[in-house]
Amino acid sequence: MAHGACNCAEILSCSKTRFEDWADYLELVNNISNPYLLLEVFFPLVSILDSVFAAQLLLCLGFGGWLNTVMKWWILEDRPYWWVRESTFYSSHRPKLRQTQQTCEPGPGSPSGHSAAAAASIILLLIKCNVRWWKYVLYPLCAGMMVSVFVARLFVAAHFPHQCMFGALVGAFLSPALCIYVSDPFIWRYGAHATRTVTQAKWRHLEGVGAAAAISVLTYYSLKLCGLDPQWTVKLALRWCDRPENIHVTATPLFALAQSTATLLGWALSVTPVITRYRHDTKNRSLIISAFATGIIVYIISQISQSVDKDNPYKYYLTHFVLSTIKPALYLRLTPAMAMWPYGKNKVE
Repeated sequence: MAHGACNCAEILSCSKTRFEDWADYLELVNNISNPYLLLEVFFPLVSILDSVFAAQLLLCLGFGGWLNTVMKWWILEDRPYWWVRESTFYSSHRPKLRQTQQTCEPGPGSPSGHSAAAAASIILLLIKCNVRWWKYVLYPLCAGMMVSVFVARLFVAAHFPHQCMFGALVGAFLSPALCIYVSDPFIWRYGAHATRTVTQAKWRHLEGVGAAAAISVLTYYSLKLCGLDPQWTVKLALRWCDRPENIHVTATPLFALAQSTATLLGWALSVTPVITRYRHDTKNRSLIISAFATGIIVYIISQISQSVDKDNPYKYYLTHFVLSTIKPALYLRLTPAMAMWPYGKNKVE
């Protein structure tokens, strides 16, 4: 990195003392803006209220996670907490960067996945909330949330400032682009009886997932052909993380790629005009049944996920790939059907 990275590292070092009193809050922000947590917790919660909004959020997080991982491999930038140890710039007095449980991210640094996921979720929320007076409350609140994510990522030395800005720009672009695509007449306006249209849409979505998977494989093996190890950042994280046990497999590039690709596959197979029957303004539904069923599904999936042997990488990745593929069907199709079942033929079409 250039001299600018050195200046940024020193700024990050200073942030340790400037924001020390905010440590608990910033660590909470890091946890909340974690893309993995957004998929595992926030998406199911949103699906209880509105399947269309949940489908849009799922597409933004799934495609955003895939794009973020691929772009990290394309750009191959360092993270501050290992760069200050690896750099030859400092002959003495290397900056001492704060490390917490959220610091030891094992993937390349740019763009910031937390910033991208937070920006995508926030922009999508602003698009969906079209009540005029809300902007006076939501806009300042959302701006404060994004600033908090930036500061939180810098505070734990997981990113340089430009990486957070780049991630936010990527996320802010994805939401309106994918929201417009998701709202396209192919899915939402022709109705559930347009069988040919729905079938064509599914095949186009599946072709898109296939293209994403092909790009991922091509990127991975292109790096190897160029003599670069796609897992080199994992080795750097293990070398310079003060507590290697804080490195989670769910944060590795390969896991993120497998999860996001599976999420896109599940989205392509599950999202049809049927999900428009379960929205925030649908009267003939039971929120109690929806919340209870969603809680049971989240618990079962969590138990299965935790029981998988991490020492067997093939079994671990395959299990999570299958779980990520079926989750859209469970949350967007099965749970709404159960919530509307007591109303029988009176359900809203």
